[in-house]
Order: sequence, then structure tokens, then C-alpha cells
Amino acid sequence: MGIDLTGFLDLFFYLFQTFNDQASYLNALDAAVGDGDHGDTMLRGFRAAARTVREGAYSSISELFDAVADTLAEETGGAIGPLLAAFFAEGGRAFDGMEDVGLPALTLFFKRGLEAVGQVGGAQPGDKTLVDALAPAVSALAKSPQDDMLPALDAAAGAAEHGAQATRAYAASMGRARFLGERGLGHPDPGAVSFALIVRSLHTVALGDHPAALEIEAFAASQRVKPLSKFINDPEDMVAEDNCGLALAYPQLVRLTDAGVLVRAQPKGQGKVGLAIGHGGGHTPSMGGFLGTGLLDADVYGPLFTCASGLKIARAIELAERGGGVILLVSNHAGDVLNARLAARRAEQLGIPVSLVLSSDDVATAPREDHLARRGLGGLLFPLKVGGGAAEAGLPLADVAALMRRTNERTATLAVASRAPRHPVSGERLFDLPEGQIEVGTGVHGEVGVYRGELLNADGLVGMMLDKLVPDLAAFIQDRVWVFLNGSGGTSQMELHILYHSVHQELAARGLQVAAGVVGSYFTTLEMGGFSLSLCALDEEGAGWWQAPASSPAFRWPQA
Repeated sequence: MGIDLTGFLDLFFYLFQTFNDQASYLNALDAAVGDGDHGDTMLRGFRAAARTVREGAYSSISELFDAVADTLAEETGGAIGPLLAAFFAEGGRAFDGMEDVGLPALTLFFKRGLEAVGQVGGAQPGDKTLVDALAPAVSALAKSPQDDMLPALDAAAGAAEHGAQATRAYAASMGRARFLGERGLGHPDPGAVSFALIVRSLHTVALGDHPAALEIEAFAASQRVKPLSKFINDPEDMVAEDNCGLALAYPQLVRLTDAGVLVRAQPKGQGKVGLAIGHGGGHTPSMGGFLGTGLLDADVYGPLFTCASGLKIARAIELAERGGGVILLVSNHAGDVLNARLAARRAEQLGIPVSLVLSSDDVATAPREDHLARRGLGGLLFPLKVGGGAAEAGLPLADVAALMRRTNERTATLAVASRAPRHPVSGERLFDLPEGQIEVGTGVHGEVGVYRGELLNADGLVGMMLDKLVPDLAAFIQDRVWVFLNGSGGTSQMELHILYHSVHQELAARGLQVAAGVVGSYFTTLEMGGFSLSLCALDEEGAGWWQAPASSPAFRWPQA
């Protein structure tokens, strides 16, 4: 007994239904160790895959798997998108020329899929990723008699489920959850749980007793949620309409291409280095607000809190290219890094020199000696502003990249939250935070922090944060620092000014001068209450490029 083309067509419709049913559960798992949207991400990917299956006419199983892999790579986003695409792409290879897939071919597919996922993501068993479900499934298939598929698939699904639940005992060493350390113990990895659902769905389809596939468009329309205290239309259209509104509001500065990439309305001169970035939505004004002279040349958004796919970022790189190569600025989150690498590889295949510059400034997530492992936060402003000025002036690619990396090294950020935002799709808070407490070390996607304590007054809170930031930069600070106080979206400008006053006073008490400061809500997390404080100890060259003129919808320098 094997699975034919019709069976695999049914599989992808059934996976759409499975992740529709399990989205809320997976979101809840992710809220404990991430940003609470893993279920929505999986549902988005397999809804798109189901549409691909419905709209295509496939003559072979391998052609079907190739199409689904391409769709998952393009539409899912985040870290999980490239991993799912890598896994299912191996079906296109393993099933080539087959009209009916038996257990040996299925085992080969899983084995090659595990190898591909490892090559793309680098994870090993025990890292608290989907590999902890995939590897046991591969082992179970390999041990099964090669003449009876149903028991083998049942055993593989059981092994994947056991492996996923075993991740409760692991502290993550990869992905977003790695920043939580032991706070992640007791919670299973959402990616591993999702992969176990994929294996169980395959077994269910092989049994032939799965329910009828949902009608995709009718179901999607019936499931649309009403906006929850937000002035929006459909939550699924938020990011696209945000981009459209930005381009309409600032036509002299920003243009939205047909491919959904935001670019400068007036490109920089030929031969100069371009700056591009790809990221998730939900952080407005964010990077779209930093398109313009002395800043970014191209920017592409992914879904809410989910990085754009590598294919879309590659398109942004193409549009930023002016003949001098392109800097791809990458905020250090697992999905951003994974998709940036894929984008850079694709762009280089097109003959575009690309240099990746990592923004890694969150002191809560790694020690100074391992600063490149830190999460990216609002301190990204400093390498962007410095590198943007140097690129506009015509410095070559290697010099701009080196300058930006040096600026990142000399930047430190710490974030706090006093109120969690609500996800516009689920309506749920991204994390639970009792009244009168703060999360210290929160992420820009609404991830929980590394410490929870009582809410302090402005002076006390700033003092606590500078106790972390100033010593972290001790090797670089002389007598002055550059300051960026960034609101998270739900903190009033009045509060930010009060906090900035505290920053000035506290730095002066420590013998430090503020060379320049920026205050405002630039990199937000919907309406989250909170802020981040970034310090940068620019060197002489960096300080010079900081003063270079810049003009964009959200940011202008000099500010006068």
C-alpha cells in the first residue's frame, strides 16, 4: 500500500484544516516562549499551500511537492517558512518519477528532509526546535518493516509527538526562545509540536478517514475577526494597507512597487552602495519610515511580527542596487537571519555583491563578549544612520559594512514593558503582566523579558537600566554617548520626555555627556506600553557620519 497523487493532494488540504483547528493552541504555546503567533504563521503557510494545490494542475507527485515548497518559502515567512520549504522540497526529489509512494521512498524523503532542515537552520536534536520531532520520526520510519506503511506512519507520528513533548525539559539553544534561558523550561517547542501534527496528518490521510477538506475562501471569510479596539479593516490586510498609506502620505519620499517593496522615490546616485532591509510588520513607523536620503533605499515587510521571506528580501536587494553593491541590514532574530542568508545567496546569484550587517544590541540576551549573539532592538538606529550617511557620500561597500559593524559593536540597548499589546488576529495579550509590574528585557515582537519586577518611577527605572548599559560599553565610552529613547507604541510622548530628562541627569551624575539624542516611538510593538533605551559610544569616524544629513518620513537629521 502506498500514497498516490490524490492522497498527497488531500494531505495539503488536510494540513490547512489541521492548522486552522490548532492555531489557537499553537499561539498559546508560542506566547510562553516567543511572540504568540506561531499558530497563525503555520495557518498562513498551509492556507497558501492549499490554494496552490487547488489552483494548480499537477501531473506528478514530485511536481506537487515542488510547488508546495515554493509556496511555503514565499508565503509563510519567519524562521519556520524556510525550514518547511526545505523539508517538503525533498519530496520533489525523493518521489521523482513515482505514481505511488511506498514506505521506502517515504523514509528516504524524511531522511533527506531532516538533512535539509539541518543545513538551512543548523539545529540538532536537543536544541528545542522542530528537529526534536523530525529526528525521532525519521528513526521510527527507518526501524519499521518496509512492507507496511500504516503502522510505520503511526509509529513515526507517535515518536514525533513524544519528541515534541520532551522539549519541555530543554532550554532552547536556537531561535527566539534561546533568550529566555531557564524561563523556557516546562514549555514544549511550538515548532516541534507543529511538525508532530504534520506527521500525524500524513498518517490520518494514509488511513483514508480524514474529514472533507475545507473550502478555503469561504472558510477564511467566515473566520475573519472583528477589529479589537483598532482602527483597521481586516487584520490580514494591516501590513499591506500600512505600506500603501505610507506611500500615499509621503509620495515625494517613498514609493510602493507592484512587488510590495517600499523604495526611495528618488534613488541615490549610480555607483553608490544601497541599503536594504526585510522584517516583520507591526513596528510602524519602523523601517518604511526610514526610507530616504542618508538612510535606507529599499524595505520589505513580512506579516505581523514575522520576517518577510528570503525571496521577497532578495527583491528588495535588487531594487536597492545602484551599482555599488548592497548592505543588507539584519536585526538578529532567527527568522530575519535565516531569510537574510537566503536572500543574499539569491542576490549574489544574480551578480549583486551583498554584505550582511547584523544588528545585535540587546544586553539582556547575551554578555558583552558574545555581543553578536544578542537580539536586535532599537539600537539598530545607530548603524543605520552612520552607514546610511557613508553610503550616500559614496564610500565603497566594504568600508560602509565595516563602519556599520563597528557601530553595532559599540551599541547597547535594554527594553522594558509595562503593558502587553493585543494581537489583532487572536485578540489575546502577547504575554501576561500584572498591574504594577514590568518585564525587563522584552523583545520588539512582544516576547517576554528575562526578569519581572515592580514598576519603578522614571528616575529609578532609568538608573537601573543605565547600571546595565554603561558598564557594558566601558571599553568604548570616553566622556560622551549618543542616546536613543524609543517608545514601544503605547507610551505617551510626555512619559518619554520625562524618561529622557532622567537619562540626562543620571548620565551627568556618572560623568558622561549626551552628544546627541533621539526621542520618539520609531520601532513599536503595536500598542505595547514600554520603551527601550539605547546608548552608543561612537568613535571619531562614526560621530562624523552621524552628523551627515538624513531625510525620511519618520526621521530627519539635523532635527532643526
